Amino acid sequence: MTATPAARFHPPAESLDWESDVRVLTPDSFAGRRAIVTGAGTGIGQGIAKRLVELGAHVVGLGRRVDKLEETAAIVAKLPGTFEWTTVDLRDAEAARAALGAASEPGLDLLVNNAGGQFYAGIDSLSDRGFRSVVDLNLNAVFTAISACQGALARRGGAIVSISLSGVDRGSVGIGHSSAARAGVLALTRTIALEWAHLGIRANCIGPGAVLTSQLPPLVTTDLTDRVVPTAIPSGRATPIEDIAETVAFLGSPAGRMLTGQLLQVDGGAHLGAGLHMLEQWPPGSSD
Repeated sequence: MTATPAARFHPPAESLDWESDVRVLTPDSFAGRRAIVTGAGTGIGQGIAKRLVELGAHVVGLGRRVDKLEETAAIVAKLPGTFEWTTVDLRDAEAARAALGAASEPGLDLLVNNAGGQFYAGIDSLSDRGFRSVVDLNLNAVFTAISACQGALARRGGAIVSISLSGVDRGSVGIGHSSAARAGVLALTRTIALEWAHLGIRANCIGPGAVLTSQLPPLVTTDLTDRVVPTAIPSGRATPIEDIAETVAFLGSPAGRMLTGQLLQVDGGAHLGAGLHMLEQWPPGSSD
């Protein structure tokens, strides 16, 4: 049985901030702009794609599952912008380059590297295959996407936004493989911000906190809600997808023109708190 975490003070649940619309960009902010969103069929990626189409963008969604991409297409069908999609496994570098090349050929204003995933395990429980599979999706595939889209981004002075993790620069128990990969993305992002600034390309990362999506297994959702959010996040709140989507749109819009090489942690202060430790029994020996 896991030890009960100590209670901590959180802001009041009732607040005008949480009754407000988080959308701050003007409705036509992305009119005439083109964007690619990886992992656009579910969760954060779907929310980002929806917001960009709502702002008038033409969005190309990439993902592995036809049914999920079709679901996104149905959700955005009546919004001002347009949406098309293509299926691809981004871990297949050759196939990914072909899909990204076709999607970005007319020029690209925003590349959103959102596709990713991990499972929870301590470092001593990880196999070589498990570690490499997560790094392939969360780091190697991001490099492939960025590399494949460089020319299209340069033609339009485009931006890159990569979804990282809260506290990626300090580590998180239970997701060492993902933390290592995402830390690599942050280093890659900051290098691109230096090397490609003369091309007019900006690159930034977003570090979400705990994001509760319908794709999470019920036990994970329960653990996040009952343990991780109350103990690890100073604000005591999970991060809404809408907040991530609006931040991505801001970074990709002219309003973010002076932001590059940054890690914006949209996490309610999780990177300042106990950290997003994803193993229930931590530290070792904490059970009764």
